[in-house]
Amino acid sequence: MASLPAGSVDYFLNKRHLPSSQVERVPDIDELEDEEQDFGVAPSSLRSANFMPPGHDYGVFESSVASFPAVQSPLFSPVYQELERISASKLGERSDKAEALRKKLLRNSNVLVVQGGYSGKKFIYDRLKSLGVNVTIMDGPDSFWKTEAEEGRLHGFIEIDFSETSTVLQRAIEIVAIVNTKFDAVTTYYEDAVPLATRLAHALGFELNPVEACDIARNKRKTREALKASGLPSPAFYPIHSERDLDPAIRTVGFPAVLKPAYGAASLGVYKVEDADEAKRMYGEIMATLTPELDPIWTQGTEIILEEFYDGDEFDVDILLFEGKSVYAKLADNWKCWEPWFQETAANMPSLFPEPAAQELIQLAVDSTLAVGFRYGAFHVEVKWTSRGPRLIEINARMGGVSVRSSNLEAWGVDLVDQHCMAMLKIPINPVVPENCLKMQMSLGLLCPYDGKVMNNTWLEGIREDERVIFISYEKGAGETVNGPKETLPDWLGEVRALFLSKEEMVEFLESKIMTLQVPVEPKNEEDAVDAHFFLPMKHFPFAPSTYELTHQDGHNGGATNE
Repeated sequence: MASLPAGSVDYFLNKRHLPSSQVERVPDIDELEDEEQDFGVAPSSLRSANFMPPGHDYGVFESSVASFPAVQSPLFSPVYQELERISASKLGERSDKAEALRKKLLRNSNVLVVQGGYSGKKFIYDRLKSLGVNVTIMDGPDSFWKTEAEEGRLHGFIEIDFSETSTVLQRAIEIVAIVNTKFDAVTTYYEDAVPLATRLAHALGFELNPVEACDIARNKRKTREALKASGLPSPAFYPIHSERDLDPAIRTVGFPAVLKPAYGAASLGVYKVEDADEAKRMYGEIMATLTPELDPIWTQGTEIILEEFYDGDEFDVDILLFEGKSVYAKLADNWKCWEPWFQETAANMPSLFPEPAAQELIQLAVDSTLAVGFRYGAFHVEVKWTSRGPRLIEINARMGGVSVRSSNLEAWGVDLVDQHCMAMLKIPINPVVPENCLKMQMSLGLLCPYDGKVMNNTWLEGIREDERVIFISYEKGAGETVNGPKETLPDWLGEVRALFLSKEEMVEFLESKIMTLQVPVEPKNEEDAVDAHFFLPMKHFPFAPSTYELTHQDGHNGGATNE
């Protein structure tokens, strides 16, 4: 935050669910009023004007579209205008020559990005600029991206006030209609902007992903219902609208189970419960926190669902779709969460999961994404292999955050930023994928093991010298108070990304570099720090036999069924 231009605001990073699917959150008023933060604007206006509540209910959408003429432009790119003259089979080939031709079509295209997200997404727009894409970002009046445009790092910036969310879609349509640039595509790389970006694209005549598909993916209950209707594996679940629904939910789902908000994100309000008493107690605790005053995500609804708990190992699948067909889908391993907080710890790509089961997970992720109704672009899908086979956790209707782009690029040579943009422009995508992975990327989150205060800003410098390390970051600075997992989610102290040629090399790195790290935190209670170290799930997959291997050893089938 301190490095932002004066007058700019930024999303804060939510410490939950890191590092493989890092998300942004709207800063709290007291954080904005922090005297160390010099925003140069009144904090009372920052949340309303600059941060749109995620998943807002756009009740005016249909009337807006019906009363407003389509303003889709003739595509400005000179090469793009030749698209109809290029053989579809030639352009859609999986070859280096065809890929080069597809990227030529990006030059001078005009792409509107709805909400740029937090400042760490700058690499996305830098990459698109290097490809010749003219990126305009629509965002709040004090957005970091406004300065980026003023200093020439973006093609343009469209200012919009998010304080009147009920009219934001109508106003966005009207603003786009009068700007000098006529756009060839509308998209976003930011989770919470997906509903608005999809509606705006539809209103401007760009028929890509249905609005309904995006709304289904944003609601966990609707996602489960869509899977069940398509004959895909779905957990036992029950919607809870009030305390009266708890008893029938418990009878339907059983235990162990998970209580979670239907519209939640990043493990907000997600708890594993073992019996009826715990379920009822935790329901009360969750509901007490589901207020827009505490987090604007709850403006979209406070529905809770109880669903069966999935055992097993967790994975991510990064997918690219074009015209309703999967042209790329690759699996990454998520290391065991730091329970009971459902806190992710690390990930590696490519996956080390046994190949037959890995393909089943990928197929479920693709089938689920198509069943919801998606047709174009990049998707980040979370799945599990349970003792009964593959199961879906959720579909994120955008490119994965933080290390996801880097993992796919390093492991498979595929840049999700490029591919998603081309898909939004309806340039046929079919990336060249090597038969064998290029390298293995590990993305490791270093979580605080106990409460205390950070002692220094240099504790990772020894690791930086290792030639296999491609990225380190310090998420907490010297003097900051940090939390361990005793009573709340542990704070994320830092991140390390490194490249390896084998699992054995990754294990050697963890044992020699990470396990020997001294925790840079002065403990609040000395006894908590005795024998404390960073959490590494070395007794679990991918370092120990997977659920798939264990169930097959026991003679179980593990195949997918629909319950």
